[in-house]
Amino acid sequence: MKTEAHVRFRCFLISTLAVLLASCGGSQHPRPVSAAAANVPQFIELHREVRANTLHFPPGVYSLSSSDKIGYYYRAPRKVRQHAAGSSILRDGGLFVSKRNREKRRRYIYLGGAVTHVGNFSHADYAFGPAQPREEVPAEGPY
Repeated sequence: MKTEAHVRFRCFLISTLAVLLASCGGSQHPRPVSAAAANVPQFIELHREVRANTLHFPPGVYSLSSSDKIGYYYRAPRKVRQHAAGSSILRDGGLFVSKRNREKRRRYIYLGGAVTHVGNFSHADYAFGPAQPREEVPAEGPY
């Protein structure tokens, strides 16, 4: 007879395996991007939660945080939730945009110390932010 803990652990392993099989690998350690990255949107605003298997990516502003030779990584405003058999695991993750084809957009999480790309978010409800940070313009007043 299986205990509840055994069933939970088995469901967790199955869901983790499903994420790994449905994903493609990325760079183990993307490098931080400077705020002055040329012609790259500084954020992506995700208007609604998006899901990939058991992973739930929160709505909000995803900030450009790093890049590697294949694309740009936008960090989630909060941890990504992975649901497994009545419990949740919080993971670091966010959204990925390919450098070669900006129409290729995926979600990612850190799993086992490396970036794992999961699912496509091209059809999600989102908007890119400005390519360059906006500069504050002082208000003109009487002298």
